[in-house]
Amino acid sequence: MKVRLPFRRSGDHYRISPAWLTLAVLSGVAIAASAVVVAPPKKPTSSVVREVTQSGGKLGSVAPVDSSSPNDLQKTSVLPPAPASFQCAAGRNGGATDVGVTGSEIKLGATIVNTGIGASFLHDARYGMTAVANAVNRTGGVCGRKLSLLLKDDGWKFDLGGDYIRNLVEDKKVFALAVVPSSEGLQNVSNAGYLKKKGVPVVGSDGMLIHQYLDPYIWPVAASTMSAMHIMVQQAYDAGARHFGIVYESTYHFGLEGAVAFNAAVKRVTHAEVPGFSNPFKNAQCKERFCGIANSQVSYGPQIQVFNNACLSAPKCDFVALLLEPATAISWLTAGALSPSDGIRMGGPQPLFTRSFAQQCGTRCNGLWLWTGYNPPIGANLGRRAVSDYVNAMQTGSSADFTNTFVEGAYLGMTMMVKALQDVGPQLTRERLIAVLNNMTLDTGLTPPLSWRAGDHFANTRMQAWSIQYKDRFSGWRDERVELEDLDAGKDIPT
Repeated sequence: MKVRLPFRRSGDHYRISPAWLTLAVLSGVAIAASAVVVAPPKKPTSSVVREVTQSGGKLGSVAPVDSSSPNDLQKTSVLPPAPASFQCAAGRNGGATDVGVTGSEIKLGATIVNTGIGASFLHDARYGMTAVANAVNRTGGVCGRKLSLLLKDDGWKFDLGGDYIRNLVEDKKVFALAVVPSSEGLQNVSNAGYLKKKGVPVVGSDGMLIHQYLDPYIWPVAASTMSAMHIMVQQAYDAGARHFGIVYESTYHFGLEGAVAFNAAVKRVTHAEVPGFSNPFKNAQCKERFCGIANSQVSYGPQIQVFNNACLSAPKCDFVALLLEPATAISWLTAGALSPSDGIRMGGPQPLFTRSFAQQCGTRCNGLWLWTGYNPPIGANLGRRAVSDYVNAMQTGSSADFTNTFVEGAYLGMTMMVKALQDVGPQLTRERLIAVLNNMTLDTGLTPPLSWRAGDHFANTRMQAWSIQYKDRFSGWRDERVELEDLDAGKDIPT
């Protein structure tokens, strides 16, 4: 059964519980988070139970989730108490309790994207991380230990990012990885089983790639790109769309994964694949209405001609997904490709939800629906305390685009890290942190309450839609008042 959930502006579902308001900073920024609770497996966040199924076949099958651990702490529901001699205070916290931990410091690391094509939407994510870390350090840190955040720019490169993460773990001796905005390098080490081998947790990741939800050492806060594609198709179909097309990024993994998920979702509702579909992991090409394009091409003229002709032929496309990063999307749309300004309904994922993209795209993007797994700091949402606190934090000592969903996600991910460290207490070890993370429910007000359990890291599977408003100038985003749960999370994962 498919259900459309109403967008709620208020109500208990989003309200911050005062009992869970635990972290206050001198700058006046409050980070509200729930206590870690010992609870049974999480209940669905809508009236419909989300089904995660496993099926055979190479394409569209679900990779097995390995929840094994080098010890039993990952599966325990009770965190053993710290020794009586350990206290949550400087000088009495037990000192060097694990790799990267001393009596005065917790060393954390991450790869970020300050350069290269991914910087157009990932550059400012570091400011979301540092805003939280700096605020915590101004109040004395966590149990007397201040956070030291080591950031390395990998340019969103798969091999370089993997090398940098290994350097952070093996040479820099970080205790854990925080957020890791550069998804490509994180996939490198995850695919290799490196995180499990080293026992290093990754806390609060951006969820761009599906491996983050399947790796037992990664805890994402975001809704995945694949969830975005499932939800786009379902919403468009519910609104009357029957003929689908997609333009996807063939250079990076998020485009390939998302294209697979989009086609599978279309097939579920129309009982036919997107015309021109071929497995993008084996043969990424622009054919009919299933069009893969590489970034940084000099011209997209031939692909635009193929796609436009296919979409304008009867029966015409009535929904098109734009699964591209910002620079390629602008090059594609401004070169004459079909756009919302041509009367075609179009949707895009979180990388396009930035102010700079909306401004640069101009009238071609007027009416483009963009999806986010957070409560964005726009319009009436600014009246929410959690959202206004986030905005205030980002406007203190930073010029970051706080409407960028990856900045908000980085802030939320770092908040998750801090809360988990607090709940571990003075006896800080990786094993104890993992035990806390796998029994954690986080309610910040930036999303509905999120819960993680061992073997199930699909905490965020709900997204809401906002559309770009641009006529003579960019005037912001319009709340489309649509919020949907991905009832197919965990499906369509290529092996």
